[in-house]
Amino acid sequence: MSDLVKKDSKSKKWLPNSIDVLKKHLQNYDIEESICPNRNDIISNICYNLQYIEYLRKTLNELNHTQPIENQIIKTFVITSTSVIEAIFYLICCKEGLIRKIEWIKIKGNSFQKNLTVDGKVIRLETEVFEKVNTEKYEELKLDQMTKKIEDNGKLDIDKQFFKDFKRLRQLRNKIHLQENELINKTDYKTFGHPEYRLAKKNLRLLLTNKIFGNSDSSIFDFLKVK
Repeated sequence: MSDLVKKDSKSKKWLPNSIDVLKKHLQNYDIEESICPNRNDIISNICYNLQYIEYLRKTLNELNHTQPIENQIIKTFVITSTSVIEAIFYLICCKEGLIRKIEWIKIKGNSFQKNLTVDGKVIRLETEVFEKVNTEKYEELKLDQMTKKIEDNGKLDIDKQFFKDFKRLRQLRNKIHLQENELINKTDYKTFGHPEYRLAKKNLRLLLTNKIFGNSDSSIFDFLKVK
């Protein structure tokens, strides 16, 4: 790789898009700290992973790997890309009020049950105990829940095919569990290839260049273009 150099080399390092440039783009989607207290940390995490994705793309383009190694790099690319989309979805859910604020939490081990006989029938009464939450706390949504809320409520003006394709990416991300093998003969080697790589690039770029991020220079994501 011509511009990736050894640590002891005096040559200049290869550089992806800078964190500052990426942050500036993402912060165009303005979210008040009051509704998302950890927004800055989330945006930073997105930026770090975007740099890593850009690096993975460069290795795929410029290094001659064995096929199993190439497929593993593609797997990492797909999983990381899906995680970035998930983080952006979380920001959207926060800003659009799609995450429910929790005011009461159930106290475990404090439920009460009592059996009664009414009109000759045995019934059971159950009582659950809840405690008032004094701090800001919001429900934790899984990725499929966030995706459904955003799609059903029309909170993202994007091609409908995006959500259809993203369902496939969500399924692929489950392969982070090495024992996951629901389909016969579906090893990592047979699951991840260039079609999955192109799908991840396409969906990630569609989201990152969406109008929710304003009119900033989207050319910084040209490395995600699908030829």
